[in-house]
Amino acid sequence: MPRISPTLPRRSATLPTSKASQPTPPARASTLPSTVASKPAASAPAATESKPVKHPGAPEGSPAYSPWEKSTGEASNVRVSGGDNKLTPPPGAKQHLFIDKPGNPFQKDVFGGTVSGGLGSMRASTTSHHGGGVHHSSAQAELNGLHASYELRKVHAGRLGVTSGQLTAEANAFKASAQAGVSADTKSHAYTAALTAKAETGVGVAASASHDFNRHVGAYVKGEAKASATAFAEGVASVDPKTATALLSGQVGAAATAGAYGTAGGHAGRLHGSVTAGVVAGAAAQAGGKLGLENGFFKQSADLNAAAGVGTHVKTDVAVDLRHHLKPGIASGLRPSLATASGVASSAGVVEPEKSRVEKLFAKAFRK
Repeated sequence: MPRISPTLPRRSATLPTSKASQPTPPARASTLPSTVASKPAASAPAATESKPVKHPGAPEGSPAYSPWEKSTGEASNVRVSGGDNKLTPPPGAKQHLFIDKPGNPFQKDVFGGTVSGGLGSMRASTTSHHGGGVHHSSAQAELNGLHASYELRKVHAGRLGVTSGQLTAEANAFKASAQAGVSADTKSHAYTAALTAKAETGVGVAASASHDFNRHVGAYVKGEAKASATAFAEGVASVDPKTATALLSGQVGAAATAGAYGTAGGHAGRLHGSVTAGVVAGAAAQAGGKLGLENGFFKQSADLNAAAGVGTHVKTDVAVDLRHHLKPGIASGLRPSLATASGVASSAGVVEPEKSRVEKLFAKAFRK
């Protein structure tokens, strides 16, 4: 959980994307066995995302170079973290749905791209499992207001290589989730009870463009902007005699922020590099505390933190690919399935790039 202070100390942060927020397990969860580990039982609908460009000629399943996973700076302090679901049902758990309304999803092709979204959705369920010494009971609910996204992808294959571009925009009027439940492992004598709630709203837009001269040389740029407001509350009780832990903890937080980021980079042979810069402005406040026995130590703490102003992100990235050269080359065309997975703007009708006169000359000279 990132800490917020008026001086905004330097720390690492994850660049904001339009996908659903991922939970950060609290320190107390590390004392519990894997069957009681804190993970979200359900998440809000995944948002459209502009992903790092990966060379379209790369084999399927190959690791992708991702230049903007993390950055260093102070922008993380003008945000809050928490309120995500803490209990994960064990395998084979039974789920009972009380409400399951998809919210009339829609999709339409307009202005050369695709607009999709929903007019609101609601889902409420209970989950239970009893067997193998593991007992789990929880109730969770999700509520999504009007949400919409627009996606535009273009690609051009010419004699100098392949140029691709992508534009995405998303708006969420309201999104909320909550969970309450208990999880117990009687074999390990580990028990957890949790209550969480989270609500957020926001808009975002992202654009990226790339050009691959061939499978060895390419460049890309990406820009992203996002504004959001978030509020959360959570409480957790943990008991694990094997690690001498019996702890009560809770926290609340709220933030309103707006940020913008830019990344430029490329690859030449096995060398990849990028430069990322960004800024986040807004206000955030977070309060929490805990009381009890943790790993054999009696602990009592209370935290109240607030931050307001502007935070920055700056990052440079250099990587060297030590694998064998990727095949096939870009002249083999773009595979739509890989292009979609890598965020490269492509379609099923992509053709091979036009060969230059020099390429045609070499092709004739070395034709078998």
